[in-house]
Amino acid sequence: MDPRNLLLVFKTVQKKNLISRTDISKITHLSESTVSRCVSRLLEKSILVEKRVGKSSGGRPPILLDVNNEGPFSVGVEVGETHVDAVIINAFYKILRNESRVIPKGIEMNSLIKEIHDMLTSLISSAKIQKDRITSLGLGLPGIVSKDQKHLLLTPNSHFETFPSSDVLQRILGIPVFYDNGANLMVFSEYHLNKLSTDSILLGVIVGTGIGAGLVVREEIFRGSNGASLEVGHTVIMPDGPECRCGRHGCAEALASVPKLIESYNAKSDDVKITSIRELHELFSKGDTLAKEVLGQEARYLALLLANLANIVNPSRIFIGGEITPVLPDIIEQIRKHFSTQVLPTNTCDIKISKLDQVSIAHGAAIMAMEKEIESYF
Repeated sequence: MDPRNLLLVFKTVQKKNLISRTDISKITHLSESTVSRCVSRLLEKSILVEKRVGKSSGGRPPILLDVNNEGPFSVGVEVGETHVDAVIINAFYKILRNESRVIPKGIEMNSLIKEIHDMLTSLISSAKIQKDRITSLGLGLPGIVSKDQKHLLLTPNSHFETFPSSDVLQRILGIPVFYDNGANLMVFSEYHLNKLSTDSILLGVIVGTGIGAGLVVREEIFRGSNGASLEVGHTVIMPDGPECRCGRHGCAEALASVPKLIESYNAKSDDVKITSIRELHELFSKGDTLAKEVLGQEARYLALLLANLANIVNPSRIFIGGEITPVLPDIIEQIRKHFSTQVLPTNTCDIKISKLDQVSIAHGAAIMAMEKEIESYF
């Protein structure tokens, strides 16, 4: 049994609930025998349920399929530098509960794992869900994740030099654990929230301590040959620009990351000094000239980066999110304007602000983990 077929059948029922096996076969173009095998497996795992509610043509009403309201459920967690965000979702990918906690910068790994375990317990309790109906946990991490989604390979913007494999966390937490990069998960969340068509190509750019991107191509996250695709923070947009951590000059990250944005304001300000992106937003709202200048430059940098990416991948839509979100409403129109002058006419597309903001990565992680676990049932 192809694991992709198993997921395809599940998602067809999810979108077209109360549907017959025959209609699933027609929609998916899978043979009826393949659909039957997939349905049997999903019923066995209590992910789908049967209901006799179809219209009768003279005999017994046909048996239709629906997603089980009693589960499965999945938990998604984002691990940031100073925070952990977690959500629990149902099989329709709706967030049932969410929780956020501040963690000390430089927290030790054992303490971080305890926080994740405590948040998992808290979410299960507040949602009044039995733990055995939690089928999976997804973890959004700031770095490059292996293609099998079990290891964190590189963490350029995190103090974690090493991170335990997902198998280690699975033994501690008692449920299957899957890893992915935060930018991948943000755009995956947006794909599902916006209910985009299956042929959509969605690009997401996340701007924080670093700059990353994720790409969803026809319902799937694009990860490259080894999981290290779209490290766009190290795309050079000013060849003679400032030196980046990677050793090159003029990388997007060295010009447009949140720390560089704050640093740029403080370097030009004689009196006011800021420590957060929200303070910069407040100054902009009050008409601060320097704040407008610095954010105007940020809009140009981001527009150039987005235009380069759009010319390469030709996305249907672009989303921006991350720590920069508080100032995005201030500059989104400028970004769109500059983008339109840089992108090829054939590759122009709409640019939007991420909807879920703080929990978008955790939401995407929960969806990713549920789908990975369903695929494992083949």
